Amino acid sequence: MTVGYARVSTSDQNIETQIELLKENGCEKIFSDIASGVREDRNGLIEMLSYLRKGDIIMVYKTDRIFRSLKNMIDLIEKFNEKGVLFKSITEPAFDTTSANGKFVIQIFGAVAEFERNLISERTKSGLEGARKRKTLLGRPKGASKKSLEKYQFAKHLYENKRISIDKACNQAGISKATFYRIENNK
Repeated sequence: MTVGYARVSTSDQNIETQIELLKENGCEKIFSDIASGVREDRNGLIEMLSYLRKGDIIMVYKTDRIFRSLKNMIDLIEKFNEKGVLFKSITEPAFDTTSANGKFVIQIFGAVAEFERNLISERTKSGLEGARKRKTLLGRPKGASKKSLEKYQFAKHLYENKRISIDKACNQAGISKATFYRIENNK
């Protein structure tokens, strides 16, 4: 079965154009979302992933309608492969795992993504090792910043001397209640 997926970012955009193109290209069932592509909790996508069966073909108008990033593309293609599902983009023929060329292109992207992850890992390890050799403290600095301490002191002054609520004092000082109490409790 050919399954379509359509997405637009906002309700102001027209999803019908994508749906019509998917139908014209043989999609028998279409899932859709009106949500930012950055979001992971796209209900239509989640529903489609649970609907897919071995031998199905997922079709999209354009790859940016389904994938958020290169990493997300690789992850989803791996899920498709595990399910025995193929993938095809109407406007980007290179993204077509129903053909040998399309599979090759996807494999290249996967290799590039893995290479990038390995480079990041190596740079991180090297940077941490260098920082340890320099005896640099790693991680988040302990305690409150000078600016937060000043805001805390101002809020405390307002609370104690002006007899206003802690909410108003923190608001006027430009500090959250959580930060106020964190500083208060760590004195």
